[in-house]
Amino acid sequence: MSAQPGPSKAPAASASSATPSSSSSVRPSTPSAFSTSTPRQGTPASGQSAVQRGKQPAVASGQVQAGTGGGARVVQPGGGGANVGQAQGARAVNPGAGSGPAVVRPTLNSILVNVRQKGNPVISHIRAVPWEYGDIKCDYQVGATAGVLYLSIRYHLLHPEYIHTRIQDLGQNYNLRIILCQCDADNHTAAMKELTKVCIVNGYTLITCWSAQEAGRYLETYKSFERKPPDLIRERVDDSYMAHMTSALTSIRGVNKTDVTTLISNFGSFANLVVAEPAKLSTLPGLGDKKVRRLREAFTAPFTTSGGKNKRRRVEKGEAEKRGERGERQIN
Repeated sequence: MSAQPGPSKAPAASASSATPSSSSSVRPSTPSAFSTSTPRQGTPASGQSAVQRGKQPAVASGQVQAGTGGGARVVQPGGGGANVGQAQGARAVNPGAGSGPAVVRPTLNSILVNVRQKGNPVISHIRAVPWEYGDIKCDYQVGATAGVLYLSIRYHLLHPEYIHTRIQDLGQNYNLRIILCQCDADNHTAAMKELTKVCIVNGYTLITCWSAQEAGRYLETYKSFERKPPDLIRERVDDSYMAHMTSALTSIRGVNKTDVTTLISNFGSFANLVVAEPAKLSTLPGLGDKKVRRLREAFTAPFTTSGGKNKRRRVEKGEAEKRGERGERQIN
């Protein structure tokens, strides 16, 4: 009898040939065929994976594969899966079954445009700020509390009842309600007077423009200045001594800022200017006899608190005297 060949020794599997399990971490290398230790459950004894040995079905790209802990992972086309759920089993949702229209929420930094404004050339000139269509009652919403109604004079002459209907539908929905009126007709004078009355009665702000480009620029400006402080239009108050002197002296008729600079540079203070002699004031450049006389009258005239009453009494007294003279003449 010939001797049967003994079993050949299988080479030990290296760490590079180990197939990773469903966990994201890499396990140690697979033990060799002659190892006395028992391999872990679920770990292949050879370099073949569970899918190759037929014990685990292959998962196609884009399907959901059950993970550890009752979770699931979606196998992406490019490689490893992304965990979808960890606590409970997640399942893929068919996007075509029972899906409704996409809900697009309007952003806060864009102008909301009414759908009825489609085709208006004003929209094509809104370029500095983003805009989007929205379900609003006004034509353009340029702020959280600002709504704009667009009106063309040419359309208003054909349909004068349109703006009244829009104002009634809008109601009191916005704190700042604007009528953006484009003057695109030659005979716009009477229509503008009528719109001015309508705005005053209903509490609207009337903004007029001559082109669609100018109208778009107004809308952009309103939106871009929505959250800016009113420093650009607020009066800048100068609390300096020279500013107070200029404000006081220019209230006198004929005195300008140049005269104030001349007076302060020569007398130094308001107290010295009040007690200055008229002859000395006349020697200064730019101060003639009229200005000097008005300055002296302003400094020396008494303060009166009931000047209006005294003037009215003098007028009434004069009228009574005239009536008495007429009566005496008639008697004589």
